[in-house]
Amino acid sequence: AVVSIDGTDHLATRDGASWRLDGHRSLQVVRETGADQPTAHVFDRGAAITVVLADLLDRDRAAGPAGNLTLSPMPGLVREICVAPGQAVAEGDRLAVLEAMKMEHVLRAARDGVVEAVLVQPGSQVEAGAPLVALVAEEEGA
Repeated sequence: AVVSIDGTDHLATRDGASWRLDGHRSLQVVRETGADQPTAHVFDRGAAITVVLADLLDRDRAAGPAGNLTLSPMPGLVREICVAPGQAVAEGDRLAVLEAMKMEHVLRAARDGVVEAVLVQPGSQVEAGAPLVALVAEEEGA
């Protein structure tokens, strides 16, 4: 990945359990969670770089109608669909399980609602951004 530090681009690459910045091994990577945004601090030869980590599974709750769709955060294989059309779900309920990069990722409901449609089948290969499950507000689905 290319990171910009004070307007200068640097190449950050993973080297086993550590990272290299412009080919130099980083001394330490410290990851923080609990704040509004998880961050990582990379310490390299007395300098520190702070990086805000993206949550690929986060969905925008204020996205209006687009917030009704649970999208695939990355290319992967749909391993399991945990809901059916007409089923009521609460925020945080399991909707689907996606396998990507040899890991299983549980996709959860971003809000309370009713499953309007399941848009994929288990075993489907999906691209990043593919719609998986559509929700409607409970009042609309009742």
